[in-house]
Amino acid sequence: MIPENILAKLELIVGASGLKTGEALAMIHPGSDERNLDATIMVTPRTTREVSAVLRLCNEQQIAVIPHGGRTGLVGGTVSLVGQIILSLSSMNTIEMVSASAGTAIVQGGVTLFALQEAAAHHHLSTGIDIASRGTATIGGMISTNAGGMEAFRHGVMRQRVLGLEVVLPDGRVMSDMAQVPKSNEGYDLKQLFIGAEGTLGIVTRAVIKLTPPDAMTATALVACQSAAAAVLLFHQLQANHDVHLLRAEFMAHDYFVVAVDHLGPPSLASIAQAPIYLIIETDAADQAQAQSALENALALTIEDGLVLDAILAQSEKERREIWNIREDSSVIDRVHPNGHWFDISVPLQHLESWLKQFHEGIAMLGPNVHGFAFGHLGDGNLHIGVAGISDKKAVKSLIYATLREMGGSFSAEHGIGLDKKTELARLADPVKLDLMLSLKSLLDPNGIMNPGKVI
Repeated sequence: MIPENILAKLELIVGASGLKTGEALAMIHPGSDERNLDATIMVTPRTTREVSAVLRLCNEQQIAVIPHGGRTGLVGGTVSLVGQIILSLSSMNTIEMVSASAGTAIVQGGVTLFALQEAAAHHHLSTGIDIASRGTATIGGMISTNAGGMEAFRHGVMRQRVLGLEVVLPDGRVMSDMAQVPKSNEGYDLKQLFIGAEGTLGIVTRAVIKLTPPDAMTATALVACQSAAAAVLLFHQLQANHDVHLLRAEFMAHDYFVVAVDHLGPPSLASIAQAPIYLIIETDAADQAQAQSALENALALTIEDGLVLDAILAQSEKERREIWNIREDSSVIDRVHPNGHWFDISVPLQHLESWLKQFHEGIAMLGPNVHGFAFGHLGDGNLHIGVAGISDKKAVKSLIYATLREMGGSFSAEHGIGLDKKTELARLADPVKLDLMLSLKSLLDPNGIMNPGKVI
């Protein structure tokens, strides 16, 4: 337990409203993992100075600090224990500046992605990154996990969206590298150490985010492809087609699509031709008619070539939302097939067909009641894999990871390591890389107070 005198010192730093225990903490949703609030103590500082003071105190007392953003992570990265302190950036939610001329925003770490999207749209800009949990996920959390999403093949992951960063180190020192320009070669690019570090090296309090021009008028299609290889070829053809501007290419294997459409989609979507692979393709153009016509013409050619078996083009915003819902409400799998095992991997596109073949054959060998589901972001090969109907997670892991490293893929695409993937990191990562990670952790956090037990 945290001693009363430490609680009193924390209250002096953050104020009575900034220290949450008991009933005040019980009112806060734990997020994606019920264990997130097990520490029973949360501080919600309002400024970088307060974050610094909290970390300085905890470092002196060797009290573990668990950073929290929107608590949307899926790998146990924000799980806490009694005797630790949760530090939430929920009160640091100010968008300090959006510059239309520079195409940048300066935000505090607790700003949600949706709030930044709205602010950017007001200046006719876009964040260049989008994820389904946009209403809850925070910029600080997305930086700390190096979030990706459906636009990563165009604009990169969070690592490519960050120009500058302010980070509070475990001893309370503040590293301010808040450059607002993409070209800033001023020695080691230390901010990159904290992007994807999952709060194990420090706490991101402020950031400069690179924005992009917004999408224009969109056209959306649900497309049935004859194979994963055909889907990849279609993706590349659309990228090379100067008459269309490809915005998104989301991937759904047959078994996922059937469950999603049966429980989410209108009957019209179920009428599409049966196929092993389905894509949601979205493009844009200066006006709606042009966008629709260009995508329709491009898909017509691919149907003639045999790449595409069938396609449904959304004719209204309602139909567009219905198509996207079958992809974004992926929790439908858990509702229909509860207690499944989930994985977040990346497969190089040239190996996507063979990996999926190996996966589906392996699922069949695990037993008649085992079901495998695959969906994700086609452009960067990021697949979300669910396996239900089997309790032996070790056997499932063996199937998922069997040839992944040989193919040049990754066992952790966009959700990080947290608690859940530490074994895979230790087993599959380059040993020199692991040694350097441990050295950096020891250098920056010698007392081991920052999110202990996570990542390494």
